[in-house]
Amino acid sequence: MFLVLLAYLAFFSIALPDSMLGVAWPTMRIDFGQPISAAGLVPPFGVAATLVATSLTGRLLARFGVGRLLAASTLLSTASLVVAATSHSFAQFLASAVLAGLSGGAIDAALNAYAARWFGPRRISLLHASYVLGAAASPLLVTATVQAGLGWRWAWAVVAGVQAVLCGVFLLTRHRWTSGDRPASAGGGAGRGLAGARPLDVGLGLLAVAVQTGIESSVALWAFTALTQSAGVSVVVAGTIASGYWVAIFVGRVVLGWVAERTGPWLVMGGGVVGLLGAAGLGLLGGPVAAPIAIGLFGLAAAPVYPLLTLTTAERTSEAAADTVVGFQAAASSLGAAVFPLLVGIALDRSASGFALAMAGLCIGAALLQAGLQLRRRARRVAGTS
Repeated sequence: MFLVLLAYLAFFSIALPDSMLGVAWPTMRIDFGQPISAAGLVPPFGVAATLVATSLTGRLLARFGVGRLLAASTLLSTASLVVAATSHSFAQFLASAVLAGLSGGAIDAALNAYAARWFGPRRISLLHASYVLGAAASPLLVTATVQAGLGWRWAWAVVAGVQAVLCGVFLLTRHRWTSGDRPASAGGGAGRGLAGARPLDVGLGLLAVAVQTGIESSVALWAFTALTQSAGVSVVVAGTIASGYWVAIFVGRVVLGWVAERTGPWLVMGGGVVGLLGAAGLGLLGGPVAAPIAIGLFGLAAAPVYPLLTLTTAERTSEAAADTVVGFQAAASSLGAAVFPLLVGIALDRSASGFALAMAGLCIGAALLQAGLQLRRRARRVAGTS
């Protein structure tokens, strides 16, 4: 149980840096002498580094193990936060974003790989719910330090301290991450590349993860704009709904993870994409009533899908390939979170109904991919019994 709680804390902590920039940038940009638009340069550096780290995680896990990789990654995360907190130029801060992407990507993929092998639906959903809490907490931390007159740098310093403590704990517990009860997905042979996995199964899973995180990130980024510009919702109400979206994701992961523990992950994933289609339909209907309900439903319906896609990786591919594929899926998640919100933003810029239309397309894509995964699962079952 100690390692489970530690994994939750680690996922909470890696979310903290991800959500601080937006709140800190108005003050930070003055220190760096940068225009407001320069903030858009930061995510590409972090995403590129994350893609490198997550893609290599399977090999790193096979060589060093979960405990050592987590200790090294949190040490790198601490270093990135210290570099950010002491940056005297924007170039220095961009360098810290690269370090943060490498460390965060490795921690994300390593913990997801561990959770896919050892956790059940409820625990892996709670793991991802803890990330939501971290994403919600860090803007409050930045606001508190700035309002207290300490400046944005102290927020990064506080999170660096948290990561340093985590690094020490991971170092002390590095040998415990390979022991314990029988994993949730029985078997062995982790870390042998893509052994036993069919390219079609791997590809479908990568696309499903990319589209899923694209949906989550697009709603998070554009819900407020869409509600105020095309749905006739007031600024105050739209802001409340945009915050409530994260609450819906958190509640959905807690509650539906518990449901998946009893019904199995596949039924809940199927129900999730049906819910996404319902949310998309409400979004197309629009208006000050249907549109806000759609945002909440997007959060609830999307909540369990990515954690459960991670959990079922070995079942969809192979036990031997699971760690490597989870790393690739984490990379696909980062790529989807970067690309699809950009495309949705372009659609919204061209038409007031662009957000609803783009989200409907993404949700239909998610449903088709989920149907493909379900069909492949049934085909494997038939082949296994023949």
